[in-house]
Amino acid sequence: MFISVAAFSQSDSTIISVDSAVVETDSVIIKKPKVVELKQYRITVPEGWRVQTGCIDEKCVLLSPRDTLGTYDRFTENISITINKLSSSKYTADMYANFSKGYLPKVVSNFEVLERKRLKYNKVLMIYQGKKDKYEQTWMQYYIVKHSKVYIVTCSLETKNYEYYRPIIEEYATTFALK
Repeated sequence: MFISVAAFSQSDSTIISVDSAVVETDSVIIKKPKVVELKQYRITVPEGWRVQTGCIDEKCVLLSPRDTLGTYDRFTENISITINKLSSSKYTADMYANFSKGYLPKVVSNFEVLERKRLKYNKVLMIYQGKKDKYEQTWMQYYIVKHSKVYIVTCSLETKNYEYYRPIIEEYATTFALK
């Protein structure tokens, strides 16, 4: 069985395609992952997660199911994709990471960078933690610069659940691919 869902927006000609499939062979069921495919990029959705309503190129959010890692959980781990135009074609992923490092302490209390590394010439990963919206959080943020735009893939995790979610988040965040 193959399931394909597409949504169209008349205002900006955005096409969202979310595809998944279940293939059954003799005694094995193979589930193919759900993929969000937009005009500028694609990303695989973690199993059991959902795409937030209103997903468009400039802002798309993937939401985890409610976890059962202990007490009742009010925080929803998520992966969000945002696209921002840059002021110059000379802007690099390193420059944007530096900008973020200066800006984030204004919106995240107790801001601390845990790790920062360049993954490619146009891609930087920064992992940081702090407190926002009453939650101690850890973020994995990928900055990818291409054609005077920065594509920001932000993985937001409650810090107490970070070690549990990190491998899941890393696996799916790295499926993000520009077209």
